Amino acid sequence: MKHFETLTNFRAYEVHNFHIETLRIQSQCLKENPLRDSSVRFNPLLLPKADGPWPVVMVLGGFSGNAPFYFNPKFNEQNTIQVIDQACTRGEAPEALYIFVDALSTWGGSQFLNSSAVGNYEDYIMTEIVPALSHYPVSKNPEDWCVMGGSSGGYGALQLASKYPETFGLCAAIAPDSFFDASSMNDLYQALPVWEKYGQSGLRVLEELRNGKLTKFRNWHSLLNAFGMSACYSPKGSSGDFHFPLDPRTGHKNVEVWQMWLEKDPIHFLPKRLDALRSLKGIYLDVGTKDNFHLQYGARQISTLLSENGVARDYVEFDGNHFDIGERRPEVWKWLTAHWRK
Repeated sequence: MKHFETLTNFRAYEVHNFHIETLRIQSQCLKENPLRDSSVRFNPLLLPKADGPWPVVMVLGGFSGNAPFYFNPKFNEQNTIQVIDQACTRGEAPEALYIFVDALSTWGGSQFLNSSAVGNYEDYIMTEIVPALSHYPVSKNPEDWCVMGGSSGGYGALQLASKYPETFGLCAAIAPDSFFDASSMNDLYQALPVWEKYGQSGLRVLEELRNGKLTKFRNWHSLLNAFGMSACYSPKGSSGDFHFPLDPRTGHKNVEVWQMWLEKDPIHFLPKRLDALRSLKGIYLDVGTKDNFHLQYGARQISTLLSENGVARDYVEFDGNHFDIGERRPEVWKWLTAHWRK
């Protein structure tokens, strides 16, 4: 008797409600990106065993993470995929096509934006991933498409949904990067002496990251965040270099560079997209009251903006911090289930 079988996709655990496939994209948008990151991207999919047309949930990862990592087995706990599968069995997660976007860069993230110092990740998502999903039996109604994520992924969800409401009718953002005056300053000041040490050159910092010297600093993650966000928000030409928003001698903000950052801050760009936001079927916004990066203050400002301008939204504050984000994803799936059952 044969006691084995060959699986088309590797996995180390059972999934009962979905098939697992991988959407491999040879991206033209990321081809020849300034960081020389691979343009071949692997986006895992959960495909419902139920008949279509299916709703779509696009999952964006956080900074220094990547949504495909959610498929990795964990010691003594269930991973995101197992949690989704079991929640689906209980009727607490929708039977939908879930796509886990591969958007990692050398800097640890892309913020799902186009940046001349990182790559055209927004175009990659909207002009390559989204059309590719049409090859599956998915709904064509924007109200059946949700983009979601936490931290940088939550930022990406707000950015994409507010810019492309004709694609995404629902948005779920957990502790999204926002209110940079509060959330980014600590890491920027930690990185300032290093910026001065490396000659105020983004290319030099990138070289030190690649040769392993940057990650030898005790506060390397703060440095990575400060420099990575600078590459996303304030690129300098097309060489991969970037502007840093603080003066290394005085510590004062460079007004012109900081304005580039503010243009990418949700509390500044969302008020300019109110018509698009009003057209969305719903927004779920969630944040911890003890967020390590003070993101509750940005979330509160966003919630107030939405409420005062007649934008449908569900806002939740939980007793926890930034590193509890993973435990909040099931709340998003419950929210989606409720929406799609109406």
